[in-house]
Formats: sequence, structure tokens, C-alpha cells
Amino acid sequence: MSCTFASTTYQIRFPACYFRPEVEYDVNLYDTAGLNEPTMNNSTYLDAVAKAHELIVSLKEKGCGIHGLLFCIRGGRISETVQRNYSLFYESLCQKEVPLALIITGLENEQGDMDNFWTQNEAHIEKSGIAPAAHACITTIKGYNNVYEKRYLESREKVHRMMDELLACEIACPVDADGLFARVCHALRHHLAPGKVPWSVEKNRAKMMQVLTKRCKLRKEDAVQLLRRIEEKD
Repeated sequence: MSCTFASTTYQIRFPACYFRPEVEYDVNLYDTAGLNEPTMNNSTYLDAVAKAHELIVSLKEKGCGIHGLLFCIRGGRISETVQRNYSLFYESLCQKEVPLALIITGLENEQGDMDNFWTQNEAHIEKSGIAPAAHACITTIKGYNNVYEKRYLESREKVHRMMDELLACEIACPVDADGLFARVCHALRHHLAPGKVPWSVEKNRAKMMQVLTKRCKLRKEDAVQLLRRIEEKD
């Protein structure tokens, strides 16, 4: 089942670092689910639309924009689903305006250094269209009896250091809620639900209006205007 844009927010305090030697700093981290499947039907599309709206409203309320994207994948070949998630989040949500860091997990059993995975797979990853500004090869588990604890602690340090570097540039993508929402809806529809009936068909348009007014809690006139913007992109 697809679960795009379902998200949980965490506020994380980072200690002072080379880039910010004077003070600790707080980061709002949005842990956002991507697709489990490369395509979606109309029902899962509507669910994703509602969750995308929740995420975008939350980002706008914070008022500081999007500073970076941490794109997490498991070690292995780059699937079509991974490529579509990359396009959805980096190209549509962030418009390629913020640095993207690739975090590759599940490498606790990698022979030698965990970074060997990057050495062996960098060409494949770049050929898949993913071009990160930074990367980290890590494990997220300590394992039974802490067998992977050393690699786990090493992984924490890697991610911390990468976050410092990622945020040092202080680039932020502003959140224009309506424009961003229309763009994401368009991307969801055309990249992840190919061949579906366009929203101009009355039945589907009514369903979309219901999602915008009931689940997204938009006023009817605002929902009509927003739906028009989505249709214009079609």
C-alpha cells in the first residue's frame, strides 16, 4: 500500500560544531514516508494528496523554509520506486533548490568499511539520476548483543557531520503553500498514477473537491481555485 507524505516531525538539538562553534542549534526534521510501489490508483492518490497538504501546511507554519533533504534508501540496486521518490521529493517538492544528502542504510554486514558500498555503487547511483551533494553509508541498528555497536556509533557520527555540512550553506527553499501543493499534486498524478482519468471528468473532480474541503479543510472557494491551478498544470 502506498503511503506517500505520511510524516512525523522531530525537533533535534545538535551540539556546537565547526560551522557553528558558538552555540547548539535545533533542527526540525520531517520523517516523511515515500512510495512503497512505483504507481498508485485513484484512491491512494487522494490519500497522498491529503497527507501532502498536511505536510506543506506544517512546513509553512514553521516559517523557515526547507533547508535540505535527507534521502534514505537501503543498500542495493536503485529501483524504479526509489527513482520516482527522488523525483517527487527533490524535483517537485524542493524544486532542486536545496542540497540533497543520500543516506544508505542496512550496511552493517558490508565487508570492510561501510563506505565500500559507495565506491562500488557510485556509478550505478549516478546513472539512475540521483546526484547527492553528500552521502553517508551507515547502519541504523546495534544488533543482537550490540554486535554492530561500533558501526552504529560510527554511523551516528557520520550523519551528524553530514548534517553540519548540509546546513552550513543556510540555503532555504521558501514554502509557497498553494503553489507547492499544486505542483506536488501534479507530480503525483503524472509520475505515479500514469494513464488515469483526468480530474476534469466530473466524477473524479468531485472526489478531489471532497478531499480538499473535508480532509484538507479548505474553504470551497479556495478549493475551487486550487483545483483550477492543478488542472492548468495538466
